[in-house]
Amino acid sequence: MSSFFSMDSPVMRFLSRVCDLIILNLLAIVCSIPIVTIGASITAVFSVTLKMVKGEESYIVRGFFKGFKENFKQATIIWVIMAVIGLFLYMDYRSAALLPDSMRSIFQVLIGAVAVIYLIIFTYLFPYLARFQNSLKNIFKNSLLIAILNLPWTLLMIVCPIALVVVTFLTTTTLVYGSMLWVLMGFAVISYFNSITFRKVFAKYEPHNEEEEVSDSLDTPEELPEHHETPAK
Repeated sequence: MSSFFSMDSPVMRFLSRVCDLIILNLLAIVCSIPIVTIGASITAVFSVTLKMVKGEESYIVRGFFKGFKENFKQATIIWVIMAVIGLFLYMDYRSAALLPDSMRSIFQVLIGAVAVIYLIIFTYLFPYLARFQNSLKNIFKNSLLIAILNLPWTLLMIVCPIALVVVTFLTTTTLVYGSMLWVLMGFAVISYFNSITFRKVFAKYEPHNEEEEVSDSLDTPEELPEHHETPAK
């Protein structure tokens, strides 16, 4: 029985991880209240979960605010850009409903295709920023290219959260309990499981020996612009 409550037991490690994700989720929600800071909050969450899945344990609160502060400027600019683009896509889709039937279908399909590309880029932007240092231009470029080069994983990371959102809104009961779970730990849990995939994907573009880590430069495929690993991340 004593081994069951040991801090090294699987049950206690699981409960500890759940508590960490709850704390992380609440931090992200609180720090996202100003709206403009959502990008920095997402990046901070991934800066913690990417370390979690690699077994690099650290203080959750300290790690979150460290990632929040270090990436605030770029994350905020990226968030504003993506929020504006998302708003325009939504307005265009609503406006397309006012067109004649023949034109409406064409425009809605085109907008839908752009929306898919938007989701693909959005999925990688903040995790990439949490893991690597780069210019804004290359963050967008590399996020798109890495997403396309790893399309099956990309689609999985897009479809699963969307499916969970759909399930949440299925009935009044799922909406009530689902909303509670989202507020409690939902966003952090998704980030955690996505980080498992991101670690596998990003490993292809990270240094493979100590010499490369010292130089902080990455051996990347020819298709990708140069990017640099963030030493502190």
